[in-house]
Amino acid sequence: MRHPALVVLLILLTLAACSRAKRYPLSGQVLGVDPVKRELTVKHEDIRGFMPAMTMPFKVVEGEALDRFKPGDLITATLVVDDSLGRLEKIAKTGEAPLPPPETTSLAGRMIEPGTQVPDAEFVDQAGRRVRLSDWRGQTIAVTFVYTRCPVPDFCPLMDRHFAAVQQAVRADSRLAPNVHLVSVSFDPEYDTPDVMRAHARRIGADPAHWSYVTGDRASVDAFAAAFGVSIMRDDRPLQEIMHNLRTAVIDREGRLVTVLNGNDWAPGQLLEALRTADGR
Repeated sequence: MRHPALVVLLILLTLAACSRAKRYPLSGQVLGVDPVKRELTVKHEDIRGFMPAMTMPFKVVEGEALDRFKPGDLITATLVVDDSLGRLEKIAKTGEAPLPPPETTSLAGRMIEPGTQVPDAEFVDQAGRRVRLSDWRGQTIAVTFVYTRCPVPDFCPLMDRHFAAVQQAVRADSRLAPNVHLVSVSFDPEYDTPDVMRAHARRIGADPAHWSYVTGDRASVDAFAAAFGVSIMRDDRPLQEIMHNLRTAVIDREGRLVTVLNGNDWAPGQLLEALRTADGR
């Protein structure tokens, strides 16, 4: 029989584990509704103590009816954030307003297709070194697009977690380890300096031998990202607001695009399999 004090301790620990979720009041405007993914894209005001004003998609908890909302609606809600998910609950419409004209960087008409050569690009990595995409020629690479201060767990941080899992599998595979490299490209160069990227890479366990964090000047990074179907929307304040979709590309050792994993619905095993297929050694 367990000691009573131990039982109490276990109950307290269980309650603590169940109370990790934090809740923040959110106010903003709906820019898009996706009932299939159960997402609202919201241009929101500063969330005090959590994140600055941004525009991004948020998951919506089960039980909240999305057909009540349309682009242009003004809302209040509670943002619930825990270890694995950011989601909205208690959503209430407070009014309507004209949609803002977004400043959009999108080169969708010039997206590259699988089998074609990926254009070379120059970056600076977390060590402050100038690197080019072509420096990894001869290796199969996975490229994703993120920024380090993204606070919503199931967006950019999820890409970090997926890459960390893939890195672990690559290191454990003697065939893949010398032939595969992971590249996270930040489109937030004003904030993501080499020092910031290095600290972030250390925090998430990115080994530079297998996984590089890079960025570049804003126009070049945006154009490079757009070639893979990444659209970036922001205003001209110092990156107080940013919205982007998620695309993760696999490029073969000859520099040709093999495939692109869309959004955040893929699992690390899918990327690992795509890398193994592309490497083909």
